[in-house]
Amino acid sequence: MGMKFETVEDAWQFWVNYGARIGFDVRKEWSNKNKNDQRITSARFVCNKQGFRKTDKRDHQTKCPRAETRTNCGSRMGIIFNKDTQKYKITDFVREHNHMLHTPETVHMMSSQRKISQVQAMEIDLVNDSGIKTKASYELMSRRGGGKSSVGYTYIDKKNYIGRKRQRELKYGEAGTLLRYFQQQSLENPSFFYATQLDSEEQITNIFWADARMIMDYSYFGDVVTFDTTYKTNNQYRPLGVFIGFNHHKGITVFGGSLLYDETIESFEWLFRTFLEAHNNKKPITIFTDQDQAMASALVNIMPNVHHGLCTWHIMQNAIKHVGNIVKDDRRLLKDFKKCMYQYDDQQKFEKKWETIIDYYNVKENTWLKGIYEKKEKWAKCYMNDVFTLGMRSTQLSESLNGDLKDYLNCELNILDFFKNFVRVVEDKRYNELKAEFDSRQKLPRVRMPKSPLLQQVARVYTPSVFELFEEEFDWSLSASIKHHNETCNVYTYVIGMFNQYGEYIVTINPSENTICCSCKKFETFGYLCSHSLKVLNVMDIKILPEKYILKRWSREAKNESVQDVNGKEVHADANLSATQRYRYLCSILVKLASKASQYEETYDFLGRASNELCKQVESMCVNLNKVTVENSGVDGSSSKSKDKKENDESPSNVKGIKKTAGQKGRRRPKSWVEKLPKKKKNDIDSVADKVFEKFKGFLCDAQAYNLNHSFQLSQDTRTLLNNVDTRNGNQDSNITSHMN
Repeated sequence: MGMKFETVEDAWQFWVNYGARIGFDVRKEWSNKNKNDQRITSARFVCNKQGFRKTDKRDHQTKCPRAETRTNCGSRMGIIFNKDTQKYKITDFVREHNHMLHTPETVHMMSSQRKISQVQAMEIDLVNDSGIKTKASYELMSRRGGGKSSVGYTYIDKKNYIGRKRQRELKYGEAGTLLRYFQQQSLENPSFFYATQLDSEEQITNIFWADARMIMDYSYFGDVVTFDTTYKTNNQYRPLGVFIGFNHHKGITVFGGSLLYDETIESFEWLFRTFLEAHNNKKPITIFTDQDQAMASALVNIMPNVHHGLCTWHIMQNAIKHVGNIVKDDRRLLKDFKKCMYQYDDQQKFEKKWETIIDYYNVKENTWLKGIYEKKEKWAKCYMNDVFTLGMRSTQLSESLNGDLKDYLNCELNILDFFKNFVRVVEDKRYNELKAEFDSRQKLPRVRMPKSPLLQQVARVYTPSVFELFEEEFDWSLSASIKHHNETCNVYTYVIGMFNQYGEYIVTINPSENTICCSCKKFETFGYLCSHSLKVLNVMDIKILPEKYILKRWSREAKNESVQDVNGKEVHADANLSATQRYRYLCSILVKLASKASQYEETYDFLGRASNELCKQVESMCVNLNKVTVENSGVDGSSSKSKDKKENDESPSNVKGIKKTAGQKGRRRPKSWVEKLPKKKKNDIDSVADKVFEKFKGFLCDAQAYNLNHSFQLSQDTRTLLNNVDTRNGNQDSNITSHMN
């Protein structure tokens, strides 16, 4: 009694600390204010168990009501403002409680002792944006703080904080939040491209986006593209489509992303058309997809001159599905099919082998083999020798990225969290490229034959990963031999054979025009010369590789070009590059300075005082510089917006929402009509099936006896039926078919 406080907050903090020391939770009961100056004149703070909970009108409908927490505890503290001393004085204080108090080990769980500070909130945001799970990050913070009691909040408080933050971010609705995110990206970098498609109800159906770095990378490496869709990455269960390719280090680079409402021809046509628009209508040479018919039809309509290749991995999976059951115990059919896909360079040999497969395995009527044969130009090696593929034969790049995406993305994420995590995965891939670039400058290439002028030349030009592939071809050239050659009008033709290998390759070279061509089409397909051509160059005493046979996309200088966006402006990966560089430079200096100053109390105090003075001076300079910038630009203090507004920008007021998809969570097997029946009907069907099975089992026993007395052969269909019956019966009656076999 009689204690005085400067403010109400000081008195309240005293009551909170007192409750923590004694072991009870606290709350504010009431306060009175002066009508003139709105100053609090009196207040009462009580124990959290004061009073009783009001009767809930829904109690009669509640099966399991919440546990009671109040006991009408009388502990309290009242304060009154003294006008003479201008302080608050305790005038009422009751110490006694009518309930059990908390132990010191559980005090930190009381609501009055739990609070997420501003610094902790920043840490939670940083950890959440980094993709670390909530439980793991809370464990990290508790270990760093010396235990969960020292964190200052509980795991539930952290989950609630993240949930409230997500609700605030989505206050404009999903469509409004999406468009605001895109507009914010456009303000940060004007080269950011996005497009949305609306249906007749003004709801967003399809979405496409590509940041400045994607636009630049496509300009450098967009000759071969792979496109695939994946599921279970967002809470709309929309297919996520990503355009991917190889960079000059043979690493993954992303050219754009999309969220589709469905996988129809119309959606894919809009997507491919928008993709070309984002990249100045530059079409790839080759694009690889899976066997989706809608996707193939859209490519024919939008990119008719682009070669469409099918993913060989998906083809093999479909072959196992449609052909594997024909010869269950003999997998030679699949092996022969794989040879047709990868082995034969000559079209005649391919056709002959295909006819052999059809006749030998008697699969003339197999519809899947008929359909895949009609698309042989999209997957057979002999038909793709003239196609520029960089060695890519499948969508495994997309599958690899999809695997990384699913480590961060799931179907529970809202639209904003989805984009944050997608950007994180893309940044990981870009950092891998940065590491490869560092290694290429840090480490000298390992040249196995350092006296070779040709290897010395390409080692300086090619990136290390491509140089290793070229050097392997150079090693193979040492095992090549010239079987015979001839000359016609200054054009030399060589027939090359490989040691201990079957086959011949024809190399044609014109020294006057510096041209060389091989029948294996390695350069036309992969982008670097083959061992057969290198053998001929050595024979012709050509020690330097012609420039035309060194593709820039494989060189160290592949990205030394300026790129323009759809508005004709030069694209910069970081629009604030100079400011970013200054920030990084200052960070490195200040971190070192803080590390040294923290070693001694004197240097710590000195740096603290100096930092406060520096902050004031920098803030003053920034205010003056902002005024000068506004005066020079002639703008009345408001931030200027780009006049070049994209045609695909949709105003949030014109969009009614993101159209919901009625699809499943991922590519799951559709349920049969029996599985969709109510449980009672399904059980009835099962019981009928069991009765039929029992009767059929008796028939099988008779057939078994007849088979033992009369050695007749069962047909293949009957044997298959018997195997299925054994499987249904849980292999308990496997002896039936074992005797019959």
